[in-house]
Amino acid sequence: MTVTEDDLSRVHRTRVEARAMYDWYSRWYEWIASPFERPARAVGRSLLAAQPGEVVLDVGSGTGEDIVQLGRAVGPSGVVHAVDLSPGMLRRAARRVREEGLSERAQLHLADALALPLADAACDAVFMSFVLDLFDTPEIPAALGECRRVLRDGGRIAVVSLAKDAQSMGARLYERAHARLPRALDCRPIRPREALEAAGFSIREERALSMWGLPVAAVLGAR
Repeated sequence: MTVTEDDLSRVHRTRVEARAMYDWYSRWYEWIASPFERPARAVGRSLLAAQPGEVVLDVGSGTGEDIVQLGRAVGPSGVVHAVDLSPGMLRRAARRVREEGLSERAQLHLADALALPLADAACDAVFMSFVLDLFDTPEIPAALGECRRVLRDGGRIAVVSLAKDAQSMGARLYERAHARLPRALDCRPIRPREALEAAGFSIREERALSMWGLPVAAVLGAR
């Protein structure tokens, strides 16, 4: 199966609409979404296993919880690049990074994940948590292609996302709700393992998780 198959729900919105939504959402994200996403994000970070001195990219960094954890992992000799489309999200992330005393090892970029502002082979590892499932289906290969471009040979990528599961009643009901309320429920289940393999990554590990009773996958790949 490929990420272009018709059974994946589509995401129909412009970048301008996405930016506006997440600017508004940034005020409430830490109360509405973070408490539920946090356990799965922690699993994804454990799979990535960022090391002291590494250069790590956090794609769709949101309000910065993962930036802080990754920044602690890479230590004073490492760097965390954080990319987000929303100025509101980045403002809150920047405040959190300052409060945690990590400003010298975190570089925040207002940018689109389809055009990452980093050089080829600039990173040792990439982290994407509840981000890949926000892209429209035809954009998923392009987003992962950018991640592959900025990774060095042997570099790692950890993706956490809602997972497509035909056997899950919760997932089927969620997708119906997504079709009716695409702006309120903007992410939808995808197949992250297959997407990573199609983008040329080798799979090292995969873990099946859940959130709100919905299937979630945490997948570690290597360039």
